[in-house]
Amino acid sequence: MTDNTTSSPDEKYNPDNISRIIMLVYGKLETGGPFWCYCAVKPSMFDQFKADETAGKLDLYNFDAYGEVIVSGEGEKPPVEVTQKVAEMYNADPTQFFAPIDPKKEIEQKIAALKEQEKN
Repeated sequence: MTDNTTSSPDEKYNPDNISRIIMLVYGKLETGGPFWCYCAVKPSMFDQFKADETAGKLDLYNFDAYGEVIVSGEGEKPPVEVTQKVAEMYNADPTQFFAPIDPKKEIEQKIAALKEQEKN
């Protein structure tokens, strides 16, 4: 168990405190129709999220351990304006949402940039 009342100076650089990995999840509704869901996954839970997604064990109703459900809807894919709004919320480039990246490396680079900013 973590005591959040006293945090170390490095706690502000904890990836879970400063970043989320935006994921688009697809599935089937109980009625059989398709749905999509944008989720914000904690970096520390990314590997578990991917494993559970692959195994079909994700429970979007009990998602708190992984992070947050941002928005969801019925259909094959989210409308363009929803993707743009999610990108805006997380200060991200929507054209990069589906690019092949290493999210952990991206977060490490973001933390390094934050630390460098503080030095200056």
